[in-house]
Amino acid sequence: MIDRTTAASGALVGYAASRTMDGATTYFYSRQSEASRRREQELAPGGTLVQLGKKLGGVVGRDLDDAAAGRVGLAIHRTFGVTYGILAALLVRRGWRPVPAGLAVGAAAFAVVDEGTALPLATSYPLVSHVRGVMGHTTVGLAIGVLLSLLDLQVSPRRP
Repeated sequence: MIDRTTAASGALVGYAASRTMDGATTYFYSRQSEASRRREQELAPGGTLVQLGKKLGGVVGRDLDDAAAGRVGLAIHRTFGVTYGILAALLVRRGWRPVPAGLAVGAAAFAVVDEGTALPLATSYPLVSHVRGVMGHTTVGLAIGVLLSLLDLQVSPRRP
């Protein structure tokens, strides 16, 4: 079970780390070649968040325009970030050190969310896209770990 302090701390840390990740991946994307950016647009017009929003809209029977789909995709992206923070905070409460907990959650998120959900198209994306995913999830994990260490969450006592 999770206590409110751990959940709230993790949620705030995850949100902040998600914003940090966005800055890092946006910078990385701006440094990519025009050819790699063009290939990504061919595979996911408008970007992955727009495509995520469109897919989720379709699940509920709505055809979302790019702007609405982008907002839905961003909301899901932020929700994932908050969830990653909560999961890392739980690991810290169970005795993990904050930075390894954050990095473990970031690595799992990359494997499951970035690579796991994109398996059918994984080899179609340029290698630099995968590198950006690794860098982004390392950034989110490191940010979560550093922020959790600043909060100094205590390990919860074991119950019999």
